[in-house]
Amino acid sequence: MNDQETLQKLPYCVTKSQLMYLYRNDLTDSDIRKGINTIIADNRKLPNDKPVCVKRVRHTEFIEFVEIYGLPEGYKL
Repeated sequence: MNDQETLQKLPYCVTKSQLMYLYRNDLTDSDIRKGINTIIADNRKLPNDKPVCVKRVRHTEFIEFVEIYGLPEGYKL
């Protein structure tokens, strides 16, 4: 069996908890939260002094996270 056949397709969009599950073997939960919250705050022009209270990660934000941290283990684009 080819390695490409065993890889799962990356989801189109995710929640923060799904993102933490995808990257659980590569990054700590706090690193994932800090990384995605920074991306969300920058893309949505949120104030820096307030917490990011967003559950759903937009597709563009998710792709930016993947570009920075790489694909999670076992997934393909």
